[in-house]
Amino acid sequence: MSKKEVEMDIWNFFTSFIVQSIAFLTHEVGVGEAVAIILFTLIGRLVLMPINLLAMANMYRNKKAISALKPELDKIKVIHKDKPNEIAKSTMALYKKNNIKVLDKKSVINIASQGVFGFGMFQALQQIVFNSKFAWIANIAKPDVALALLVGVITYFSMIMMPGSAEQTSTLLFVIPAIICIITLISFPSAIGLYWATSSVTSLLQSLVLNNYFQKQEINKAI
Repeated sequence: MSKKEVEMDIWNFFTSFIVQSIAFLTHEVGVGEAVAIILFTLIGRLVLMPINLLAMANMYRNKKAISALKPELDKIKVIHKDKPNEIAKSTMALYKKNNIKVLDKKSVINIASQGVFGFGMFQALQQIVFNSKFAWIANIAKPDVALALLVGVITYFSMIMMPGSAEQTSTLLFVIPAIICIITLISFPSAIGLYWATSSVTSLLQSLVLNNYFQKQEINKAI
C-alpha cells in the first residue's frame, strides 16, 4: 500500500468517525441533528482549545512587541521610501533582532489542526442525509440565507476581536473572509452553516476571554 493510499485511509477513517459520532448523538443520546452538529463541533473545538489559546496568546504578545517597535518601523519606512523590498528586508531584520516571529510552530500547528478539523467536518456533513428543522430553518439539508448572513457577521467579529489583530489592519482584511463565508454558505446545506456558526462563536468567546485576561494583566502591571 502506497503512502497516498494510507493517508486516504486515515482521512476516510476521520470523516467516518465524524459521521458516526453525529449519528450516535442523534440516535443514541436522542438530540436533534442540528444539536448533534453543534455538540460535536464544541467537543472538537474543546480538544483543540489548548493549542488555539497558546497560538492566540502568542499573537497578542507579538502585537504588543510590534507596537513597541512602531517608532523604529516608521523610521525604516522613511529611510527606504519608495523601496518596498528594502522596507520588508529591514522590517524582518528588526523582528528577528527582537525575537518576533510572524509565524511560529504553535501558529502553524493551530492553523493546520483547525484546517483539518474544519475540512473534515465539511466533507462529513455533506455525506449525511439530513431531514430536520432547527430554529427558523425549515430543513438543515438546504441552504438558508439568514443563517449565511448571521455566520458572516459572527466570522467578522471573531476576526477583529482576535488578540493578535493589529489596530491599523485594514477593515477589508476582515470583511473579505466574511463575504466569502456568506457566499459559500448560500450554496451549501445549513448543517455546514451550523458548524461554521458554532466554530466562529467559540473563537469569538475565546478572544473575548483572552482580551479580558490580557487587559487585567496590563492594569495590574500599571499599578
